Amino acid sequence: MSTVSPWVRARGIGRLLAQETNISDLIQYLSDRDPSPWADLVGFVPDRVNREAREANHADLLLSSTARSAVIEVKLGHVMGAEQQQKYEALTARPDLYLAALSFDAGRVDADADRWRFLGLSDLVAAWQDNSDEPARVLAREMAAVLRSWDNSIASVFADSSTEDSLPLATLDQKFLARVVTRRIASDIASRGRLSWAGVTSGGGLPIVQAWTPVRNETSDRAFIAEVRWWEAKPGGELRFGVDFDPRPEGVEDEEVRRAAYDLAMSMDADINSTSLKAAIAESRPDLGELLRRDRPSRPKTKGDWEPVITHGFANAPLPDGRKNNRQRTGPGFYGDGALRFQAIAEIDFGTATARDLVDLLDVTLTYLTERQPGA
Repeated sequence: MSTVSPWVRARGIGRLLAQETNISDLIQYLSDRDPSPWADLVGFVPDRVNREAREANHADLLLSSTARSAVIEVKLGHVMGAEQQQKYEALTARPDLYLAALSFDAGRVDADADRWRFLGLSDLVAAWQDNSDEPARVLAREMAAVLRSWDNSIASVFADSSTEDSLPLATLDQKFLARVVTRRIASDIASRGRLSWAGVTSGGGLPIVQAWTPVRNETSDRAFIAEVRWWEAKPGGELRFGVDFDPRPEGVEDEEVRRAAYDLAMSMDADINSTSLKAAIAESRPDLGELLRRDRPSRPKTKGDWEPVITHGFANAPLPDGRKNNRQRTGPGFYGDGALRFQAIAEIDFGTATARDLVDLLDVTLTYLTERQPGA
């Protein structure tokens, strides 16, 4: 496999548009040249278009007229958090609320709040592409072309693999595009009754999508996990799967939950293994099985004594030499973070896999784990 990084530095207009603040600045510039296209977009022509307006929760764009106002929140790779959304909804002026983002993020508005409406970024800037003002027209056409190409890239990795429009995940060369893809994957896997989340890895900012299903007779704090993480230094990504527990609601991590998680993982020692997973998937979905590979062991070797960690937790189980304990110094023979997650890893061929494949892969992996839990 190539060791060339899959992420490239965009050029020209593409590099400018890769920053949300730049998109907002350029939309303000188009508005200053001619505000009239806003009539078709938001229903009125603003007298003023301000950036980062303090009176409107530092909105990316605040459109104001004598009778109406509208907030335009621009998002690309990032998401609008619940707190930010609530602050907009609490504004006493009650402006119209719009989320402007790439087309595949449209569903986030419908799921989040009735007051919000969606504006596709490519359609938004295209409102100026036939404008009588030449500078606005030229800029809008360039911007719309780049934004439309990003929409098309995302659509292609979700297209049916049997169609000529389909492209593999390796064609995504911007992290923010992959982040939009993970959000859609999370939404699609949630529609199958799974718990899901999409975001970025801590520190590295790499796209990640996670899915869970509770173990038998339990709730979401006692679950199996399947997750896909993009790589930084080479094309591709990996599937991580296994056991993922949390403290009970309003509770704290203690010996009971640590032991329960570890005992379940150890009881499924032969199943939390990439070879076993691939063999099982290949029986029903050989196309998905072909996407998985692992040339080395799918789990690390045990390191140190895990029992003190179970009993006391990492913070209260220092090493004999007094050093702070952590997963790098004491390992249970599984990948994971903290003392409640126990996983194996399989590599995914992003040169072949599509976003639809990842949805299916997460789903069948959770089914695989559920069917192999003790007593199944």
